[in-house]
Amino acid sequence: MNRSKISIPLAAAFALSISASAMGAEQAGGNAPAVKAYPPETAMAKIQQRGKLIVGVKVDFPLFGLRNPVTGKLEGMDIQLAKGIAKDLTGSADNIEFVEVNSGNREVFLQQHKVDIVIATYPPNPKREKAVDFAGPYLMSPIGTMVNKDNTTISKVSDLNGKNICVTKGSGSETFVPLNAPKAKLTVFSTMTQCMEALAQRRLDGVTTTQSILLGQMSQNPGKFKLVSTELLDATGKKASDNDSIGLPKGDKALHDYLDSYLKKIFANGQWKKMYDSTLGTVMPGNVSPPPILY
Repeated sequence: MNRSKISIPLAAAFALSISASAMGAEQAGGNAPAVKAYPPETAMAKIQQRGKLIVGVKVDFPLFGLRNPVTGKLEGMDIQLAKGIAKDLTGSADNIEFVEVNSGNREVFLQQHKVDIVIATYPPNPKREKAVDFAGPYLMSPIGTMVNKDNTTISKVSDLNGKNICVTKGSGSETFVPLNAPKAKLTVFSTMTQCMEALAQRRLDGVTTTQSILLGQMSQNPGKFKLVSTELLDATGKKASDNDSIGLPKGDKALHDYLDSYLKKIFANGQWKKMYDSTLGTVMPGNVSPPPILY
């Protein structure tokens, strides 16, 4: 690593290539293939020079981003994806720093460059796309509602009217529920954990968000809740779907292109399917295919 730093004044691009190669070799005992070098001005090169990827993630979403109460380690599909990108860029999945985010502060963290990217059940919408860019998606899921197991009052979208429904701040459901059920009484919390606690205590009638997220919550509370297929429509009248994508700072085309190319690679080589099967696939198994790249 010191040798590459000495070479920078002589030939910056060549030095970056040596640095990236050395990084991959050092972190795998000299046996790993060299990581790809990128132009010095790109976010990818800066991440390599720093030696770690900084990723905004959630820590309270089962199957996506959840801190294991026993080990203290983060687990889930979002976490696996972030580690995969860290390995691709630096040669080791351990070269990563996780920063906790929630649905309301993801754009701010990207705008202030507190994180390089955000992987946190993060679907684009018009408001968000004015502030940040997105790559992907890496997962597509319709929106549903979770209720207590013995609840018989909610079975369709119109039943949300008059009910106390929880959504997380900044989520798509915060917009979609009033659009489809204007008389629903919204309770907006910062985290899904707060929604879950209120539902379990019967202070709420239901929690509305992406079905895959709700399945994650149900996996942590077997036998207590059930999923209701409340298919919400967006402002154009199309079926609303959360296209979980990777958030990145606005206008960074090089980083955007890299992230899309990485997703295409893991879609093709089967790594995405392994990530899915070991997380969401444990409660929603099946012959699931990766989504098309839309952004």
